[in-house]
Amino acid sequence: MVKKVLVFEEEAEALEFARKAEEYGLKPVVKHSLVILETSSDEELLGPLNETDKSTLKRLKILDGLEDTSCEALLKSLPKAKPVLDFLDGVIYANLGKIFVDTKIFFQPIASVKEKRVKAFEALCRPPIKIVDLIDVGKKSSEFSEQFCRERALSIATEVLRPDQLLFLNFHPRFLKDPLKNFGSFVSELLAHGLEPHRVVVELTEYEEVDLYAVKSLISFFKTEGIKVALDDVGSGYSGLFYLSELNPDLIKIDMELVKGVNEHKLKRTIVHYLIRVSHELGIEVVAEGVEREEDLRTLVYMGVDYVQGFLVGKPSERPNLEELDAWVRKLLSSV
Repeated sequence: MVKKVLVFEEEAEALEFARKAEEYGLKPVVKHSLVILETSSDEELLGPLNETDKSTLKRLKILDGLEDTSCEALLKSLPKAKPVLDFLDGVIYANLGKIFVDTKIFFQPIASVKEKRVKAFEALCRPPIKIVDLIDVGKKSSEFSEQFCRERALSIATEVLRPDQLLFLNFHPRFLKDPLKNFGSFVSELLAHGLEPHRVVVELTEYEEVDLYAVKSLISFFKTEGIKVALDDVGSGYSGLFYLSELNPDLIKIDMELVKGVNEHKLKRTIVHYLIRVSHELGIEVVAEGVEREEDLRTLVYMGVDYVQGFLVGKPSERPNLEELDAWVRKLLSSV
C-alpha cells in the first residue's frame, strides 16, 4: 500500500473529497486541509477525483509515496507537492489502452435545407466510461484521445458515408505544436483511408483560447489542401463576430443554446438571423445544431440557414441507415 496526501486549500474541500473517497471504498484520514490515503494503485484515485469540481482540481496538489505522515513530516514535505493535474495526466495516459478499447464512433447526420437530403455526418467519439472526462485536464491524454478518435473515425467513415457526403471531424488547435507536420500527416491519413480532402470539414473547437495568428495559419493550410473549415459554437460568446471576420471559415455552426427555442424567443431570433445574414454576405455557409423541434426548424429555414443538425434530423448512430435518413429528411424539410 502506498500513502498519498492530497493538499486542498480549504478544509471543507478536503472533507467533501474524503466523503467521496469513502464511497469508493477508500479510508481517508483528514488533517485540516489535507487528506491522507493508502492505495494499492494510482488508479484507485480516479473515481473520487473524477467527481471533484474541476476548479478545485486545478488548485489541488498531491504528495506521493510518503512513509511518514506525522505533522512534522508533512510540513517538511508540503513544498514538494505537485499539481494533481500532472498526476492525473500520467495515470490516465498510462491507462488509455484500457479506456479506449471499447470506444465507439457515432455519426450524426447534417441535412442540407436546399437539397433536402443528408449532406454530411459529424463523427462523435463515445468512450465507455465516465472517467474519460478527466482527459480534459491532461494535455498528453487529451492530445492522444483526440488523435485516437479522429483516426478511428477515418478508418470506418468510407464504410458509412456515400461518396457524395462530407465528414465533419473535430479539432482542438491547442494540441498542434507543429501544424505543417501534424496536418501533413493528417492529409496522408485521409488519402490512406480513401477520403479525398475536399470531402472533409475540420470543425475547430475552443479556437478563442489559441493565438489568433496560429489559428489563421491552420485555416490557411487546410484550405490550401482543399479541406473545408467550420467554426463551432458561434454565438456562444461576445467575440463570435470578431472571429467570424478574422478567420473567414467556410462554415459556421451556430451554438445550440441559440437554436433551442428560437421560434418563440425574440432575442435569439434576432441574433441567429443576424449571424445567418452576415455569414452569407461573407460567403460563409451556416449550420444550425441542436435542432429538436419542428417549430424551430421552420423558423431557421425561413431565416435562410443552409444546414440543420440535431435529434429532429437524426440521432447519432454507429451505422446510420442512409436510405431511411434521406427519406425522413426529405419528408421533414418538404413540410416546413
